Amino acid sequence: MSGLYLIIAFIFNSAGSIVFKVAANRGIVLNGSLFDILSRNYLVLIGCILFAVNALFFILALRTMPLSIANPVMLVMSFIIVAAVSVLFLGEHLDVWQLIGYAMLILGILIIFH
Repeated sequence: MSGLYLIIAFIFNSAGSIVFKVAANRGIVLNGSLFDILSRNYLVLIGCILFAVNALFFILALRTMPLSIANPVMLVMSFIIVAAVSVLFLGEHLDVWQLIGYAMLILGILIIFH
């Protein structure tokens, strides 16, 4: 079950980052009351909620999974998901060095699980 919790955690982690990027692209309004700022920047609030849900599922995964495995897996999988979504939906491009880096990250995860 902890593996499933970890998968859910890195999906929410990735979603939070992606929502923050969309919010950043749209522009952030930082004047007015706290309520005004939150209502005008609802994507930032959604991103924070996604990260909070990520934290809850990550904690559930850590109940039975070593941190030395769970943390690298969550981070690397989040990197991979964010990179894929960035290219497919946000119009970003990866250069050859980034692709090599992502390949090395995946290799590192495979080595950790060996």
